[in-house]
Amino acid sequence: MMLSKIYKQILTVVILSIAALAMLFCGFMTKDDGWVDLAGLLLFADAIACIVLMLEYRQHDKLLKQLQVMTANIVDHQPAAPLFVEPDNPLKGVADQLNELQSRQQDEGKSIRNSNAELITILSSLPVGVMVIDSTHDVIFANHKMSVMLGRDILTQVHPYTQDIRNYQLLSLIENVYNNHKSQQEEVQSVGAKSVTWDTSVVFNRLENDFHVLVIMYDISDIINVKQMQIDFLRNASHELKTPITAISGFTKTLLDGAMDDKKSLVEFLKIIDQQSDQLASLVQDVLTISHIQNGTNYNYKPLGLHDFINSELQSYKSMTSGNHVTINNKIPEHVEVTADTTTLTRILRNLVSNAVKYNRPNGEVNIEYTANDSFWQLHVSDTGIGIAQKDISRLFERFYRADDSRTKQKVSGTGLGLSIVKEMVDAVGGTIDVKSQRGVGSTFTVNFPIVEDDDQTEDKG
Repeated sequence: MMLSKIYKQILTVVILSIAALAMLFCGFMTKDDGWVDLAGLLLFADAIACIVLMLEYRQHDKLLKQLQVMTANIVDHQPAAPLFVEPDNPLKGVADQLNELQSRQQDEGKSIRNSNAELITILSSLPVGVMVIDSTHDVIFANHKMSVMLGRDILTQVHPYTQDIRNYQLLSLIENVYNNHKSQQEEVQSVGAKSVTWDTSVVFNRLENDFHVLVIMYDISDIINVKQMQIDFLRNASHELKTPITAISGFTKTLLDGAMDDKKSLVEFLKIIDQQSDQLASLVQDVLTISHIQNGTNYNYKPLGLHDFINSELQSYKSMTSGNHVTINNKIPEHVEVTADTTTLTRILRNLVSNAVKYNRPNGEVNIEYTANDSFWQLHVSDTGIGIAQKDISRLFERFYRADDSRTKQKVSGTGLGLSIVKEMVDAVGGTIDVKSQRGVGSTFTVNFPIVEDDDQTEDKG
């Protein structure tokens, strides 16, 4: 034991000092030099013992200071080098316990850091915006999605949340939570060129001696838009259904009230009823088609010669093209083959060609062309018609949407669902559709069909 050893060394020094003093005293009293010499030897031995004692004490003091530093580091959660103490040292037990405590603290710290890193990774990858604000109104964490939603880079350093948030409605919601210490939820509207709606929850979280506020924001703009589209669809469908039904009902009642006795009026009214019936049937069929597409369809893909397929489909447009004085040109090379579902391709082609003829000018042209790349083959339907204004192109595929034709005298009948059906069908088969148009020049619709590899047939990309 070091302490016992030091105590023994101190006792030895004291005894040697007393013995040396006693021998000196005897030597002086008896005038005997032998006692003086012996006292000198004892003093020399005493000096050596003092030096050894001093070295032992310094080593012990150094170890105590190291233990103090290590203890302070553990309290402050700072890293500290382990202490290696001799087995006979009385402080070895303390040093070993501190070494074990330091090791456990490092392991726990590493585990906590790993858990925090995993938590931050999870929060950063969430599709919702998350921000944590402490009781002093400072942001202590915000994930990437929150930065995207707020449209600004959020600093990782602690800073006031008002530095990041500029939306008055969101600021008011957070302030209410700070004032009332109660969680709140609200739909927050963004202010800017593009309207965005966030389902926002501001959660008041009470801690042991403090609290913080958690802001969670989820973009529900798509949900709001879908709800609005459903409302618009029902409203527009009701309006479109009401027109032919009202006409059929009105002319039928007129005939029953006596107009049927006039043969000229009878024939004229029956023609109108027949037209409105066809319009009504087309509308119902288009609505059913959209519902059928959305509920899923089994596609029967098979190889077909695209040039001959287009020619066979164009036979049904002879009466329409002759009445409108429009020429349709099939510019697809005869050797081109594609793998496609004929029902889907037929419906897409008919809608695009029908529109190209209806909205064309007298003596105009409709051109049908083909291109391909490594992933898609393209069907191009272009016309020399009235064209589409740029403001209308973005809404062209909305259900029941019709472009403004006030600058043209051309009135075209239809359900307003044709291009919506085309878009639904193209999306269903994994393709895309693009439009390029200029007023007074014409329009080009390009449908990108994904290349479907058949076991026995590979498309010719021309």
